[in-house]
Amino acid sequence: MQIHPTCCLAVVKIASRCNLNCTYCYMYNLGDRTALAQPKTMPDAVIDATVDICMKHAAEHGLKRFRFVFHGGEPLMAGASKFQRLIEAARLRGRDVGVVPDFSIQTNGTLLTDYWCRRLADWGVSVGVSLDGPKAVNDRQRVTHTDEGSYDKVIAGWDRAKAHGLRPGILTVIDPVSAADKAYKHLRELGPINVDFLLPDVNHDRRPPGDLGGTPHADWLLDVFRLWYSEAERPFRVRVFEQIIATTLGLAYPNDSMGAGENEIVVIETDGEVGPVDTLRAAIPGASRTGVNVLRDSLAAALDHPLLRQYHGSNSSLCATCRACPINRICGGGYLSHRYSAARGFDNPSVYCNDLTKLITVVRRNVLDMLPDEALRQANLVPWSAAEVAAARGDIVAVLTADREE
Repeated sequence: MQIHPTCCLAVVKIASRCNLNCTYCYMYNLGDRTALAQPKTMPDAVIDATVDICMKHAAEHGLKRFRFVFHGGEPLMAGASKFQRLIEAARLRGRDVGVVPDFSIQTNGTLLTDYWCRRLADWGVSVGVSLDGPKAVNDRQRVTHTDEGSYDKVIAGWDRAKAHGLRPGILTVIDPVSAADKAYKHLRELGPINVDFLLPDVNHDRRPPGDLGGTPHADWLLDVFRLWYSEAERPFRVRVFEQIIATTLGLAYPNDSMGAGENEIVVIETDGEVGPVDTLRAAIPGASRTGVNVLRDSLAAALDHPLLRQYHGSNSSLCATCRACPINRICGGGYLSHRYSAARGFDNPSVYCNDLTKLITVVRRNVLDMLPDEALRQANLVPWSAAEVAAARGDIVAVLTADREE
């Protein structure tokens, strides 16, 4: 399958080390050790080359904007001078080629001092903070290298960020045994601009934590959805819900974990190597390595690498089961790393297939219930149940499970 070689977002691993030691970390605690061979921070030559190839690529493809996401490790460990170098170079280069760069950061929040908050605000960098819920939930897995919880330091950084006029978003890895209603109340009190709920990085060979059976992740998310959807005014955006709603209504919503369309993202390591989403390391150690490097190669060369082609087309390159599924346009097969098994590689449905089916059918039904019958007829929109979807793709076990739960 030919994939148009374009990209509009670079995840810049400006630091490869972290001051936390989260138990589920795909960089350090799921078997992959390649991060340890990386420079601790991105050298200036790599920063300059990253800016050059990204802005050149954007100009060549007629893009008006290009997004840089500072990531790690913990990106704030790189120091302010590294950030300033990339931001100033991107803005200068962007003016030369007619491309406006955007900047954001995903941080664990523990290092958000007043100094950092001022700098990020001055540079116009949008902020995302990783937090898994109330203190007892967050501190089960998001811990320091001495097993201390991170919650108190994260909240202190969060409060500083808001005091400096930043309104950060939150990234949360779902813990399905925790109370969804308490998580929602906690998030509402913090007041993020958006929330991104992530499924734990597992696959068919490394099963979800506890392997609880049923659809615990969908059930947790649906408890949150019902609270969020019933609000007269939504307190924050939720990517997974908005994606399902948008695609149900036939609208485009780029998202590499669900939905149709290409994933126009690259990851640039501290040594300059360009790869696909690095959570693939959770499936196969070293799986995100390509040998393509900003110091000697173009972004087009990276995008032409088989591994990036596979990732960028992952939402349309589906296994036979997914191709038979009536909601595959919404689901997109799920996140690529969640499909992996040693026996079949990535040629599987997501390990979260039943969770995704239940989540999508329930959210979709809520959306369709809001539409007039005539509009549903004209658009040929049918509110399927999870059992009906499972039957369409030939999954008898899932049909029986869904019948018991619905």
